[in-house]
Amino acid sequence: MVDSIVSIRMPSSLVHELKSLSKENHFLDVSEELRSIIKIKTREYKLKISDGQNITEEREEKIVEKQVDFKTENIVKEELVKRLKEMIRQLEKNHKER
Repeated sequence: MVDSIVSIRMPSSLVHELKSLSKENHFLDVSEELRSIIKIKTREYKLKISDGQNITEEREEKIVEKQVDFKTENIVKEELVKRLKEMIRQLEKNHKER
């Protein structure tokens, strides 16, 4: 195996988080933490492929979940708007009666 140097741009908040993780996991520096994360994710990916789980199916499931969440969120917003409009009508009605 040949070692290579890779440069990555990332937000400072992520760098701070990686530094704290590297301390928690007793790594010497952020690069060791990154290598560890990459190794773990690579193994997970290989296991999914070897188990016969189709990665595209998993992605499609996530897309469907997001669509359902979006629809649910819109339904909730519509219901809130209805309730607010009803409250405004009631307030206007009460104000006119005075």
